[in-house]
Amino acid sequence: MNSQTVIKLVFTFIIYLVLQIVVLRNFVFFDVAFCFVYIACILLLPDDIAPVWVILISFLIGLLVDIFYNTAGVHASASVMVGYLRTYIIKFLFPTKGVENEITISLKEMGSERFVRYVAILTIIHHSMLFFVEAGGFQFFLITILKIICSVIFTTFLIIILQYVRGN
Repeated sequence: MNSQTVIKLVFTFIIYLVLQIVVLRNFVFFDVAFCFVYIACILLLPDDIAPVWVILISFLIGLLVDIFYNTAGVHASASVMVGYLRTYIIKFLFPTKGVENEITISLKEMGSERFVRYVAILTIIHHSMLFFVEAGGFQFFLITILKIICSVIFTTFLIIILQYVRGN
C-alpha cells in the first residue's frame, strides 16, 4: 500500500467519523433504527492489510465513537468483532480470490449484489453484538431483534448511498 492510498484512507475515515459523530448521532427512526455508518471505515479497508492491523484500526475507530457517544466500550467491542471476522467473511464470500486477483472492496469493483451481501453480513454481526451488549443480555430479545433488523437496513442503505456519492 502506497502513501497516496494511506492518505486517501485517513481522509475517508475522518469524513465517516465526523459524519457519524456530528450528523448521525441523533438521526434515529422511531427509536429502533440507528445508523452506525462508521463501520464503513472497517468494511472498506483494503484486503491486503494484515488482520492484526485491521483489528487495531477497528478498536481505535470504535473507541473514538465510544468517547463521543459516552458509551463504555460497546462500539469498540462490536468493531473489534467485525475487524476480526472480516477476513473470514471475505474468504467465505469470495473463495476464488488469489494472489493475482486481489479484491478491491468497493461498490464499483465488487458489483451491487456482492457488495450488499458483504456489507449486510458484517453489519448484522456488528449490530447484533452492539445491541445485545447494550441490552445486557437477552431479557429484551424482541425489541433488540427489531433494533438489529431496522438498523442493519438503515446502515447498509446509507453505506451504499455514500459509495454512490463517493463514486467508487
